[in-house]
Amino acid sequence: MEYYDQHKIEDNQIKSKGVKGFFIRLTKAGNVYFYYRYWFEGKAKSYKIGSYPNMGVSAARDKARDLAGMVNDGVDPQAEKNKRKHQPKETTFKEVANEFIDKYLPTLRDKTAKEYKRHIEVYLTPLDDMPINEISKNQVLSILDKKAHKDSSPTQANRIRSTLSSLFSFAEKRGLVRGNLMKSIPTYNTGENKRSRFYNPDEIQELWEWFDSFITPTGQVFKMLLITGQRKTETMQMKWDDIRGDIWTIPADLAKNKQPHDVPLSDMALQIIEQLKPITGDSPFVFESPRKEGQPIGSIKISKEKIQDDKKKGISDFRPHDLRRTVATYMAKLGVDRTVLGKILNHKGLAGDSQVTAIYDRHSYMKEKRQAMNRWAGHLKQILAGETEAKIHKMG
Repeated sequence: MEYYDQHKIEDNQIKSKGVKGFFIRLTKAGNVYFYYRYWFEGKAKSYKIGSYPNMGVSAARDKARDLAGMVNDGVDPQAEKNKRKHQPKETTFKEVANEFIDKYLPTLRDKTAKEYKRHIEVYLTPLDDMPINEISKNQVLSILDKKAHKDSSPTQANRIRSTLSSLFSFAEKRGLVRGNLMKSIPTYNTGENKRSRFYNPDEIQELWEWFDSFITPTGQVFKMLLITGQRKTETMQMKWDDIRGDIWTIPADLAKNKQPHDVPLSDMALQIIEQLKPITGDSPFVFESPRKEGQPIGSIKISKEKIQDDKKKGISDFRPHDLRRTVATYMAKLGVDRTVLGKILNHKGLAGDSQVTAIYDRHSYMKEKRQAMNRWAGHLKQILAGETEAKIHKMG
């Protein structure tokens, strides 16, 4: 570049030939800056192009020439620069996903949070570096279609879609996306179907006897599920400290809706708990793991081999969750009010809860829940004693 004696020229502006308005500024500290001065809408303006040695004179002059062209086209270079400066950085999918994991997943049940996190880290990584607002419907469908069709797992594809929908909804509420892209992407029709299996009186008798063949406390967990109708994970983690008299309180951090849930215990339920006291009374957990001291029982999945070994062919396709559905089915037949049934099962939709009722309906329904639980326990005793042949049809 041209040499200027910085000892003689202090904080001066030196015009450079070639482009009108292009000049070089030397500061007292010896720094060299390139500027472009122009008039726009009757006002004198200047645009800082760069500094030496990060930019040479030729490159700076070329930039000034481009800026002059913008002015001739009626565009204010400095105004455009300010727009870019204040324009928010495009947020990538990975950045939103990390915020989703840190801030939203802790509000979910551990099992659900782990599943969402696994979907993000295993299946959705192709989206990581993309600005979230530039993700297209086709890009999402390519991921879901691969899982649904190529991997023959439409149910899993629907669950991944559910994770993405929650993530986009989270981002939309924070102004990170313009809308929830997933609303335009349907679920797969061949995916998961709602199960309607429940057990008739003969099957209940067979199951109750079968439960006695399991190692303690697995069989007792199954019986408690059939007596109370509560969720498997919440039941397995029942603590002695959570029981006060005939009330079992499922703590908020374990309950699906993150609210404490009071479950009245019938005499049948209390009898099982009393039977376990000499065995697990020194543990925090009522259903302590037979393998890990001081920990709740883990998985209680039943293998097909065990069903065959125990010759329970009269009971097909046993699943623990069917016990909860069985309780709901019989309670409905016994005339338990739908709202009360929803309160017992801690099922928001069945109870008719909405944002409004959740705020204003503070009635605990404890009396109604206790009556319903005792009514079901009495009916269950009749079934086990072979004193009823109730004809109950599948719900739905």
